[in-house]
Amino acid sequence: MKSATIRVRDAMGGYAATLQGKRATCAWSHEEAARRVARKVYGEKADVVNDYLRDSDVAAGVKYRYHVTHN
Repeated sequence: MKSATIRVRDAMGGYAATLQGKRATCAWSHEEAARRVARKVYGEKADVVNDYLRDSDVAAGVKYRYHVTHN
């Protein structure tokens, strides 16, 4: 499996999450944006867990970082 790290940035009026070239947005929750992109890539059984930001993430404008889990 390729890297399952989701990066979430601020977007106009909400959050934008990216994973393996796919993108999903949510207006009210950064976690929900991450969950939406995970399910777009891996299917409905995918979920997310919070992860620590790296220095390179902060420099790139990333606000939150998640990893994909499978139920």
